[in-house]
Amino acid sequence: MGSSGVIVGDEPCPGCRAQGRDKTGNHLIRFDDGNAYCNRCGYKEITKVVEMLDDKLDFEDVEKLPIFGIPHKGIKQETCEFYGVRTEFSDRGEPDRFWYPHTSKGDTDGYKAKSIRKEFTAVGSTKLGDLFGQSVVKPGGNFLVITEGEDDALAIWQVLHDSSEISGWVPPVVSIFHGSAGAAKDIAENIEYVNSFSKIILCFDEDEAGRKAVLDVAPMFAGKVFVTHLAKKDANEMLLAGLGAELKWDILKHARKYQPDGIVNGSDTWDRYKHASNQECFRYPEEWVELNSKTYGFRLGSIVTVTSGTGIGKTQFLRELKHHMWKSTDWNIADISLEEDVGESVSGIMSVHMGQRLHLPDVAVAEDYEKRVHAELFGTGRFSFYDHFGGMDDSNLFNKIRYFGATGHKAIFLDHLSIIVSEYAADGGERERIDTVMTKLAKLAKELEVVIFIVVHLRKDGGGRSFEQGTTPSLDDLRGSGSLKQLSWDVIALSRNQQHPDPYCRNISKVTVLKCRFSGRTGEADYLLFDTASGRMIKVEPPSNYEFMT
Repeated sequence: MGSSGVIVGDEPCPGCRAQGRDKTGNHLIRFDDGNAYCNRCGYKEITKVVEMLDDKLDFEDVEKLPIFGIPHKGIKQETCEFYGVRTEFSDRGEPDRFWYPHTSKGDTDGYKAKSIRKEFTAVGSTKLGDLFGQSVVKPGGNFLVITEGEDDALAIWQVLHDSSEISGWVPPVVSIFHGSAGAAKDIAENIEYVNSFSKIILCFDEDEAGRKAVLDVAPMFAGKVFVTHLAKKDANEMLLAGLGAELKWDILKHARKYQPDGIVNGSDTWDRYKHASNQECFRYPEEWVELNSKTYGFRLGSIVTVTSGTGIGKTQFLRELKHHMWKSTDWNIADISLEEDVGESVSGIMSVHMGQRLHLPDVAVAEDYEKRVHAELFGTGRFSFYDHFGGMDDSNLFNKIRYFGATGHKAIFLDHLSIIVSEYAADGGERERIDTVMTKLAKLAKELEVVIFIVVHLRKDGGGRSFEQGTTPSLDDLRGSGSLKQLSWDVIALSRNQQHPDPYCRNISKVTVLKCRFSGRTGEADYLLFDTASGRMIKVEPPSNYEFMT
């Protein structure tokens, strides 16, 4: 409930004048209902009892509320005007509840409210969207301050703005919208915006929850994060305690660069040893016996490279793995397929699940059945796809992988690495580009504790049989750079003779382990038949005439 009165002007405040203040004669705010209130000393004039609004305001009601200030938090009207924070007044004409805007892609689509009595409510959308203040703070500046709460963002903006000698300067201050527990998700949702700033200053609460939020967020922006250490619990308490000048320098000068502990004494390594010794292995499909025997499966924190000649079956091999992970784990799975659109990726996984090649015109399936399968596979939101056909630049790739890691995706499929390098080869030689990308991917896999499956191409065979005629690749055949074999934990190659006179052999791919850092085992593994009816890769015994020489 409260007043929906509109501010019509300001005038001298008798309360402030009695204390020798308000020399400018504008402290008392007058509303169109005749009531007046001073947010400096609390003086008020009630000339008319305002009409009571319904407790359940809707979005339109909130949009009509005036912008005033937050007296009990020391926040001025000018600050609230910048961020669009609105004030609801009680029937006594006093500020009672404060509405903080929620924006998505710059547009206000909701508000959340906090009353003086610390009661909370909301209207419209308050789901994942922009950071608080993101719609009015442009990206790409020298630094960005991120706070844990809206009142802290208002306090810092006010301190920096009021102390600045630069005319028109807008302090770049935003806040997470869902508290410390939601800090990583809020920032991951806006990772490209945050990462556009050269320096990121985290000013979270000085409590256990705030410190944990710093640890959740800081690794997302390695080398760019600075962390404040305040004398009070948060920035707004600093303002209320009259420590605005100290708060300013805590932000601009004394914030320390985030640096995780990197030196470990040998006497403290027992737990690390046990963790490494007990590293969990996640097996490939059980019927792929030899591949599991040689590799023990795959592990989080690693890169698995898959390679073959053109048209041998890399994409189908990965579809089998994605479906297998969906069945055998509770992980979220991210699919960055740059040579097919999202619809093709979805169709491929559904085809594996249904055992039918859905994209073929002579395969008829009832739409109700398709919908049920689609809901079963994708309705829970465990799959995420990158909607982009063709190349993408390195920074965009890393931002997407960081986003996926921050939102619980444990397996990330990148098909394929070569297209990223080739499209942007003008920025540097192919070898150097691959070195850079692979080094960063290896770091991200460890940092985010994810497994990244990447597809890479092979060099053109210089003589003899081609890879499309059944030649088994070696590590040196990986196209582009030695870092591909050096930084991959595992390298798996597929080979088959597309020109084999026997149609059965023509559709069998030999799986070879070229590298396994975990076990050291390499060599020929399983033989997988692409069944042209079901579209599945089925484990078979190698036919006696499989090694036919063309």
